[in-house]
Amino acid sequence: ALGAAGALGGALLGRRSRTAAVLSGTALLAASACTRFGVFHAGMRSAEDPKYTVVPQRERLAAREAQEAPQN
Repeated sequence: ALGAAGALGGALLGRRSRTAAVLSGTALLAASACTRFGVFHAGMRSAEDPKYTVVPQRERLAAREAQEAPQN
């Protein structure tokens, strides 16, 4: 919502009013910060569950070891 408001406000009113341009930029900055912290928080939550971190690592390691094993 902040991103849409910032983009819309900047496109429609940003050229006519300095205040509107500042508010639009502030809304876009807030949208960016919310996105960044949301992705960070989601990463921290997914890292808490070993099913999403340890299991894929072990599967990749096993596949790599199977590829590197000498063929007899």
